[in-house]
Formats: sequence, C-alpha cells, structure tokens
Amino acid sequence: MNIEITVDTSRFDRRMADFPAKIASAQKRALMAIGQAVASRATLAFRSSVYRPSPWAPRKKPGDGHPLLIRSGHLRQSISWKLEGDDAVVVGTSQEYAKYHQHGTKKMPARPFMPVDKTGRLMPDVDRKIRKIADRAIAEEFEKP
Repeated sequence: MNIEITVDTSRFDRRMADFPAKIASAQKRALMAIGQAVASRATLAFRSSVYRPSPWAPRKKPGDGHPLLIRSGHLRQSISWKLEGDDAVVVGTSQEYAKYHQHGTKKMPARPFMPVDKTGRLMPDVDRKIRKIADRAIAEEFEKP
C-alpha cells in the first residue's frame, strides 16, 4: 500500500517571489525613518543637554544674549537627511563650521550636537531606536498579505 500526499506550494512560491521587493520596501521605509529620527535628535540637542553626546563647555566670556551655538539658527535649521542609494541614509548639515562645533579646535571646545561620541559611535539610546525602527519596518512589511 502506498500513501501519497500532495502539497500545493503555489501560494508559498508566490509569497517567496515577493520577498526581495518586501525587503527593499522595508529597508527604504526604515532608512527614511532613521534619517528623520537622527536628524530630529541632533536638532533637539540645541535645546536640551539630555540629547547631547557630552556636555557643552560654557562660554569663556559672559553670554551675549543668545544660547550656545544659536546665534542665527542656521546650523540647527540646516540639519537634514537624505537617502544615499538603496542602503544608506546620510544625516548632516551643509554648514561648513558645523565640524568645528562638533569636534572642537585648538582654540574652541567641542560642543557636539550630532548623536555620536568622539569615536563616531552612535549614542546607545539612538542605536536602540534605530534597531527598533528597522525591526518595526520589517515586521510591518511582512504582516501585509
């Protein structure tokens, strides 16, 4: 006596064929959300020290009526993000002097606003947020029928 079982895998095959497109879609959505989150975090650093990778050194001279790093607001307003290719997002600023504030100079202390430490590593809470964004994008994409 022979027993034969036939399994129809056509539905599975169709879903597997969609797999690359779903991964690409999830990746793009995640990168866009990550860019927005990191740029937002950098912008918030101008308002509150809790969003900075390290404390800002105080002024050497008494204040001149505006908060540190905010004279015109151009630096804070210039923080943006853009997708770069299919697998990267770049967060930064077009202001040339931003690097001097972020890293300091011989005559000026660093006052970092981008959420990375001196070695270029993301702050732990930002790293966790990015991981959650990526996980959520993948989960949402594969929950779709």
